[in-house]
Amino acid sequence: TPARYTVDLAVDPEHRWDHVAAAEKGAFAQAIHTIFSNPKIKEYIPVAKKLIGNALEARRLLPGSQFLEAKGIARALGVELSEVVLIGAFYDMFAAETSPLAFAACTGIVAQSSSGEIVHGRNLDYDFAKTLESVTLVVDFARDGKTLFTAVTFGPNPTFNTAVRWGSFSVTQNERDRGSIITNVLDMLVLGRPAIFGRIREAMETATSFDAAVQFFSEIKLSAASYFILGGTRPGEGAVITRDRAASVADVWRLDPSAGSWYVLETNYDHTGPAPRGDDRRRPLQRAMNATGPDGITAATLWDVLSVTHVNSSAGERAPLNSETIYSTVMQASDP
Repeated sequence: TPARYTVDLAVDPEHRWDHVAAAEKGAFAQAIHTIFSNPKIKEYIPVAKKLIGNALEARRLLPGSQFLEAKGIARALGVELSEVVLIGAFYDMFAAETSPLAFAACTGIVAQSSSGEIVHGRNLDYDFAKTLESVTLVVDFARDGKTLFTAVTFGPNPTFNTAVRWGSFSVTQNERDRGSIITNVLDMLVLGRPAIFGRIREAMETATSFDAAVQFFSEIKLSAASYFILGGTRPGEGAVITRDRAASVADVWRLDPSAGSWYVLETNYDHTGPAPRGDDRRRPLQRAMNATGPDGITAATLWDVLSVTHVNSSAGERAPLNSETIYSTVMQASDP
């Protein structure tokens, strides 16, 4: 079980994470070193630090108070600010078809039970699984003594891609590899687009409903393509938003129980086309969901679905729960 901390949004941004950084300093500093020295990406890191890790770009990549939080975290950890910034913008840089880390990973499911309850689950899979597992945290972001939203982070880090705003919505983000690293970097530097994980943090602070979150993730400009999976609190509030870089929506796929679509399911391939042989996690998940049914779906049974390991590998299937799964979680925005 990951360690859990509370970050008080009323505290000076440069000191909000001091207690987390103090507790996680050794593990997170080691994780940063391990990831950045990996042979796959080592040659990119010095240039990335200069281009997107400098203070000028960092203020834009990490909007609002996120930059000041990153500055405080770097000070408390005793690492360069550019390293904390690069962790926050890691997806934006390396989510590309030509990336050395082009990675088919992650599962997101939003389902509606027969009673109208919405439940949202995810597996986060990625490279560096053991390293990232060691620094996975649950962070409650509070204001006026009340938790506003909860996120899963990697170490003391102002950005994330799994979160729930209580009473409003939940969101997870999956990788969608398109284009090149050069295009991603140009979108960040020339077009001035903030880091995607920072955008998710922004949504958690500003969007107050499922509909507002759908609009936010449908309209923002991105530096890398993504899938955003959202769950709400009322019947029908579930969607997968398939996004390209530009402020245009490739596809919004919504729950529609009256038409038989009581769940939406996303791995790393557009739902309008087939999953590729060798990484078909979709069919095992569909079998498990269909066997469970809307009468049987609960937080506990969705966890069981995410935990499927028995698949037909000879038919090109891959286990949803695999050696690259860093964490699994099930959320209900209606049930803190």
